[in-house]
Amino acid sequence: MSTSGIDHGKKINALLRKLKKPGEDACIEREPIEQLIYSILLWEAPQQKADAAMKRVLAGVVDFNELRVMRMEDVSAILGKTYPRCTERAERIKAALHEIYLREYEVSLDNCLGLSKREGRKYLETLEGMPPFAAARMTLLCLGGHAVPVDGRLLDRLIDGGVLEEETDIERATGILERHIKAEDGRDAHLKLLSWVEDTKSKASGRAAGSARAAAKKKTKKKARRSAAS
Repeated sequence: MSTSGIDHGKKINALLRKLKKPGEDACIEREPIEQLIYSILLWEAPQQKADAAMKRVLAGVVDFNELRVMRMEDVSAILGKTYPRCTERAERIKAALHEIYLREYEVSLDNCLGLSKREGRKYLETLEGMPPFAAARMTLLCLGGHAVPVDGRLLDRLIDGGVLEEETDIERATGILERHIKAEDGRDAHLKLLSWVEDTKSKASGRAAGSARAAAKKKTKKKARRSAAS
């Protein structure tokens, strides 16, 4: 139990029991480089937007090396002007692909997939431009490692739901979830939590319970957490 009195294990287990696992879809079964790009698209963005942007990427390039060398403004155009953090996201995708190219002399994660889970995660986490959420998601889905992807959107929901303390940041939240979610349950937990974040109706009703003053305070802290997540 934390010093704040929140029993993280109890809260997390209760939440996951309550959430219904959605059916697995194309966001899970992707080849590694495509999964990496999709994971960056999904970071701090709605799944529907990530799905649509991934389709535009696949339709707009011959291969992922073309995406790597494409002009920044062209990548941003593919993502769409209204895409959350569009320019930053385009920069992160290009940076990660270029870092892989520098390490492997090709845009391939074959060597990464041949590493141990620990070394593979380190490989992904140290890619330039790679958000921790995307590295954790790749570790979970491509390496079969123990990881729980957390971004600011999920963190906000966990705090609003009383699962984590108000002052919790991305790094601490990730550590707490990984301690209380078993490795073999990581995939199902990710799907459930992702669907929960997308449940805007539930999110809206949960936030409506707070006062305007509390909401303003949370907004300031959320902005700081999201900045730390970058």
